[in-house]
Amino acid sequence: MSTLKIIGLHVYGYGKLENLEISNFSSNIQVIYGKNEAGKSTLMSFIHSILFGFPTKLQQEQRYIPKRGMKYGGKLIVLTEEHGTIIIERIPGKSTGDVTIYLPNGMTEGEGFLSKLVNGMDKKFFQSIYSFDIHGLQGVQHLKSEDLGRFLFSSGVIGTDALMSLQQKLTKEKEALFKPNGKKPLLNAELIDLKEDHSQLMRWQEKNNSYQFLLEQQLNLEKKLTENEFQKNSYQVQIRDSERFQSIQPILSEYELLAIQINQLPAFEPFPEDGLHKLDQLQAQLKPYEAQLSALTTQRNEWQKGHAAINLDSEFLTYETTIIGLSSKKGMFEEKQYRLQAAKDSHQQLKDEVQKQKELLRIEIKEDEILSFDTSISAKEMFSTVVSEVERSKQRKEFLDENFNRAKDAIENCEAIINELEKQVLPESERNTLEEFIELEKEKSEIEKEKRFLNDEMSRIDKKMDSLTKQVKGRKRKINILFGIIGIALLSAAVYAIVIAEWLFGILSIFLMLLLLPIAKLIGSQAETNFIQELKKDKLHLLKRLASLDEQLSSVKGTNNHDATVSLMKDQQIRQRLEVEKASYKQYEQLYEKVLVSYEEWESSSFEVNEKSKVLKKKYKLPLDISNELLLDAYQLLEGLKGKIQQKERNGIEIQMLEDEVKQYQNKVQNICSHLKIVIDDPFLAIDTVVSRLLEEKHKQEQVLQFERKIEEVSERITHLELEVEHLRKECILLWNQAEVATEDEFRAKGHASDHAKDIKKKMSILRAQLDRYGEIVEKCQVHQNYQMMIEEGTTRLEQLALQEKECQLQLSEIKLRIEELEEGGTYSELLHSFEGKKSIAREYAKQWAVYAVAKDLLTGSVEKYRKERLPMVLNQAEKYYHLLTDGKYVRIFPANEDDGFLVEGKNGVRYKPNELSQATAEQLYIALRFALAGTMHPNQKYPFIIDDSFVNFDSLRLDQTIQLLEEVSKDHQVLLFTCHQHMVDKFQSVEPYFLT
Repeated sequence: MSTLKIIGLHVYGYGKLENLEISNFSSNIQVIYGKNEAGKSTLMSFIHSILFGFPTKLQQEQRYIPKRGMKYGGKLIVLTEEHGTIIIERIPGKSTGDVTIYLPNGMTEGEGFLSKLVNGMDKKFFQSIYSFDIHGLQGVQHLKSEDLGRFLFSSGVIGTDALMSLQQKLTKEKEALFKPNGKKPLLNAELIDLKEDHSQLMRWQEKNNSYQFLLEQQLNLEKKLTENEFQKNSYQVQIRDSERFQSIQPILSEYELLAIQINQLPAFEPFPEDGLHKLDQLQAQLKPYEAQLSALTTQRNEWQKGHAAINLDSEFLTYETTIIGLSSKKGMFEEKQYRLQAAKDSHQQLKDEVQKQKELLRIEIKEDEILSFDTSISAKEMFSTVVSEVERSKQRKEFLDENFNRAKDAIENCEAIINELEKQVLPESERNTLEEFIELEKEKSEIEKEKRFLNDEMSRIDKKMDSLTKQVKGRKRKINILFGIIGIALLSAAVYAIVIAEWLFGILSIFLMLLLLPIAKLIGSQAETNFIQELKKDKLHLLKRLASLDEQLSSVKGTNNHDATVSLMKDQQIRQRLEVEKASYKQYEQLYEKVLVSYEEWESSSFEVNEKSKVLKKKYKLPLDISNELLLDAYQLLEGLKGKIQQKERNGIEIQMLEDEVKQYQNKVQNICSHLKIVIDDPFLAIDTVVSRLLEEKHKQEQVLQFERKIEEVSERITHLELEVEHLRKECILLWNQAEVATEDEFRAKGHASDHAKDIKKKMSILRAQLDRYGEIVEKCQVHQNYQMMIEEGTTRLEQLALQEKECQLQLSEIKLRIEELEEGGTYSELLHSFEGKKSIAREYAKQWAVYAVAKDLLTGSVEKYRKERLPMVLNQAEKYYHLLTDGKYVRIFPANEDDGFLVEGKNGVRYKPNELSQATAEQLYIALRFALAGTMHPNQKYPFIIDDSFVNFDSLRLDQTIQLLEEVSKDHQVLLFTCHQHMVDKFQSVEPYFLT
């Protein structure tokens, strides 16, 4: 069995709820109170949305999107037996939102895991089983008496009235299609129309023979008209083609004449396109090229003479790279020479500073030994730790001294106060006497209080006795009057009887009169004895008690209660203060002892710190008389001294390196001067001289290169012109070869013949273009054919066909008129088509009716199966709940055999239908069925009930019974009850409600 309980939630943004966090939901019953518009319905919708997804845009359900731009969604914290506490978070994403489930082991799951967690339920199914509100109960109130049983049965099956609604809808849809004796249903109306159409169809078959003969004649005439139309189209095409051939004949005739002329010309092919013009252009280009070639050859000869006159020393150019390198490094080496001198000055300064710091530390050790000292972070931390411990030891000593003085002063002060208070405490004998006085005073007060009560009782008894005495006197007077009247009547009767000689009656009347006297006296005395005597006894008892109290009161007089009480209270305060001071004295004594122990601990730790400082001083060769507080400063000086020594060594290395580099540069300059035969002692002046000579030689080299470049350019241009001249000459020969001639004159003669042929071809091209516009028909055109005669013959034949068509049209009109008379407003095929169409519609209605009939039968079968298999379990559980809700007035619930309702049996054995119950009792039956359905729907899963103000219309007794049921249900299922009524909250005394504001 698995359970799911909501123990908390966090609303990011949902409707009007923003950043709402609840973390203390009860796992049994949780009451959520809020006034109207506080957000109860919003919170219920939030729980449903987190479990089953946000409503989509296509759904009519409210989506509760925050108005103020807050993050949409939130999370539920739920407790399950299988997975423990998990968090279900849903935020916007796909249509219903993106859900993430955080498990206790750190893993996350998605929508599939949540579906398994709720056993595959969707929101509508969950709401129908585990969520209901006052509208469900109002549904009970608004139903007719005959529908109430079916409504409760439907609620017991699926949790809502959907089953009853579905049955009613199927019946309604089925009867809307067909009723056995109906006329308005769709299928009934179609069957009536089919019957009428069938009668008309039978009448049509009787006259169908003559009708078919006319149809055949109509078909033959229409076929003849079609053939006539085909012939007309054929002759029209013949006339149109002849007219087009007639327009093509002149163009085609001229084209053939030009073809004869071009065949009569002398040979003009092959000949290059625009050959004469190209030959003229080639000869025009060839003459300038030949003139330029002659001028350039003369210029090249002059430049070659200038190049030979320049005297160039190539030795400087050989060492150009080396010279330039040395020249570029000149400034750098001058700077290095300056740095060398500065490094030597710095080296001397560092030596002086090292010696000064040695004197400050009062140490005389070698620099190598100083460099071997550990100055790492850990060493500095070690010095810092020792100094910190020294400082803490000093502070602790000051703190202990302060505590010692404070404890000593407190003990002395406490002893003085205790001595003073012990002097003020009353002796025990005097205190006992005062306590006895106070007890007597309390006893006196009680006696006086009782005495006042007894006096009040005596006054009440006296008043009551006076009232009863008056009542007895009045009663005696009434009795005397009554018996007097009766006596007079009896006396009168006796006298009358004696007078008429009725002696027996007279004696009897006298006897009765005498008997009335003691009876009257007895009644009066009994009244006095029964009432007044009892009060007199009570008064006498009270008088005795008063006398006893007076004796007690006289024995306790004479005490002064006020003074005794004040003295006793003052003594009690002194005693309490004395106890407090003694307790404080013990605490101060303990504090004093702790301070002494702390002194011993401080001495031990101080000794250890001093030992550590000695070890450091020996390790780093420091004087032992240096104060421990200055150890960190000494370390920093050592660290600085070590750094300066290291810097001095690096400075020496730099000096040696600079001296080597400068010496190497000077040697290179001397070597290059030796090769170039230049003798100058100063290396920097020597390199300047070498660079100056190099520039002169480079200038000569530039002149040589300029002459060589010009000679090369002219040679290239001469070569190019020679190639151009050769190319043009070859182009002329190529033209002659293309024309298949050997001389220029033959070429020009063949060119003129080619131009004349081009003119003829151009005309033929224009005519060809005109002919191409006519398309393929040109191929069919014959130059010598008489197309005019063909046009006239075709026109005559079209006139004959028109006359034949007119006769056929007349006959066809007559036949169509006779067919229309037979059809009488509609043809047999139309009637048959209409009949078949209505049959098809009737079949569709019949199929729909069959679908509804089968669906209703299936639903009835399912309900019957449920009635036999699951309904007994639901009713068994519902009986227990209903017995509790009605305080045992109803003990059994049976399914009704004749319909989908129930019978309820009272404890007296009488059975009732739901409509025979009172409204509230029927609502209790609905509640019992809803809770029982949830218990049997998922027997192995326990999901929370979400209830919204469903019991506000119950009286106090029924509400108490419903709360008992909720407490019973909450043993297995969590119950979330939303309400806006304060008296509902007050009913749950053992439940801590949550208030929505």
